[in-house]
Parts: sequence; structure tokens; C-alpha cells
Amino acid sequence: MSKKQAQEFIEELQKSAALRKKVSEASEQIIKVAKDSGYKVTREEISLALKKHWCEKAKEKEDVLSRVFSEAPGF
Repeated sequence: MSKKQAQEFIEELQKSAALRKKVSEASEQIIKVAKDSGYKVTREEISLALKKHWCEKAKEKEDVLSRVFSEAPGF
């Protein structure tokens, strides 16, 4: 996916409740995979860890698209 398309997806995510619901459901699957893999984590802990990771990577790249999913529903 190109950066332009990624940005378009984020813009649509902000507008579409249906799309936000799908992303939220996807985040539930990430939590399930983590737990099924033996990690004792909560949604909030995964959310904080991802936000920290994305912010660190964004600082390295100075690229807003590398951190935009920290605003995604569910995380």
C-alpha cells in the first residue's frame, strides 16, 4: 500500500463508524492471539506498548504515517 493510500485509509477510518468497528474487532483478535500464545496481557497494556513503540519509531523516521494507528479505535 502506498503512503497516499494509507493516509486515505486513515481519513476514511476517522469518518466511517463501520470501518472503525472492523478495526476494533481486529484489535480484539490481536489480544486473543497474544493470550493464546501465553502472554498474560490486557487490551490496555497492549495499547500502551504499541503506542510507545509507534512513537519511538516515528521519532526515528519523523514520519506521521508511522504513528497514525495509535489513534485507531481499539488501540
